[in-house]
Amino acid sequence: MPTTHRFLEACRRRPVDRLPVWMMRQAGRYQPSYRAVRQQVGFLELCRSPELIAQVTCAPIDEFGFDAAILFSDILVHLPAIGLDLTFEKGEKGKGDGGPRISNPVRTRADVDALKVPVPSRDLKYVLDGIRAIKAGLAGRVPLIGFVGGPFTVASYVVEGGSQGFNRLKTMLYAAPEAAHALFEKLTQAAIVQIEEQIAAGAHAAQVFESWLGELDREDLERFSFPYLTRIAEAVKKTGVPSIFFATGMSGHLERLAGLGFDVVSVDWRIPIDEARRRAPGVAIQGNLDSTVLLGPTQAGVDKALGVCRAAGPAPGYIFNLGHGIQVGTPPENVKAVVDAVHAFRWK
Repeated sequence: MPTTHRFLEACRRRPVDRLPVWMMRQAGRYQPSYRAVRQQVGFLELCRSPELIAQVTCAPIDEFGFDAAILFSDILVHLPAIGLDLTFEKGEKGKGDGGPRISNPVRTRADVDALKVPVPSRDLKYVLDGIRAIKAGLAGRVPLIGFVGGPFTVASYVVEGGSQGFNRLKTMLYAAPEAAHALFEKLTQAAIVQIEEQIAAGAHAAQVFESWLGELDREDLERFSFPYLTRIAEAVKKTGVPSIFFATGMSGHLERLAGLGFDVVSVDWRIPIDEARRRAPGVAIQGNLDSTVLLGPTQAGVDKALGVCRAAGPAPGYIFNLGHGIQVGTPPENVKAVVDAVHAFRWK
C-alpha cells in the first residue's frame, strides 16, 4: 500500500484529493454481515479468531468504501494475559453485545502488583495474526488502524469489575493514589507493548481509545492521566506511524490534549468542528458527527455530515468520523449515503 494514502496524509496534515472518512465501530451489529458471523460465535471467540477478525474488519471496506480499516478487537482482550478473568455477558436480542465482566477485579495494591504485562507475541498472537490476515484481505486498498484502550478507561473496567461506573476507581485516586499510579503504570506498559506489536505486524496508524476520560477534572488529568498518555504517544511516534487520540467529554481540555504528542485528536459531537480546529491548530482533527443522526432519515444524516465538512474548512489535516461509534440499529444505507456524500464533497 502506498504510504501517501489520503487517510495517512490527512493524519500528517498534508493536502489530500478528497476528505478521508472512516467511522468508529464501522464493523458491528448494524451490519447484516456482522450479525451473520455473530450468530455462529461468541464475542470473545470472534476476537480470538484471526480469520474472523480479518473477515469482519474488511467487510465495511467492501460494503461502504471507507478510507481506512480499523482492527476488529476490544480494548480488554489482553486482560486474561495480565491475570484477570474476563467474560462478556450475552446482550439482549437486537441490542448489541453484552457488557464485560471481570470476576476478580483490582481493588488493592496487592491486586495491582499481581498483574502482569502481556507478551503480545505469546499472549495475543491471534491479534497479530489477525492483522496479517487483514492486510492480505485489504490487498493495499486502504490503511489499517490498530488500537489500544487508554489507561484510565481500561482501569475503569478493571477496578469496577465491568461497566459499573467510576466510583471505585475515582475513590482509589484519592484514597490510595500510590496504588492508582501503580495500576496506570501497568496498564500503560500493556498498552505500549500491544500497540508496538500491532504496528510491527502491519498496522499503519494507531488509535488510543480513552473513552471515559471526561470523568476527571483537570487536576486529576494532569496527575493521573496525561503523563501516561504522553508516554504512549511517544512510543507510537518512535515507530513512525500516525497516532490518534480519542476521548469523550474532553472539549474543555482540547488545547492540552493537542500538546500530548498525538498526531490526530478525535473529538466528540459536543464541540463544533471549526472551533476544535481553531483551538488545536498544531494537530489534525478527526470527527465529529453525532452517531444518533444516522438513526434518522437518510437525508438528515447527509445534511449534517456535509455541514461538518463545511465547518471543518479547507485547511489540510481533517478526517471525517463520528463523535462516537456507530450505534446498533443504524440503517446501513444511511452509512453508505454519508460516506458517498463526504467523498463527493469538494471545496470550490
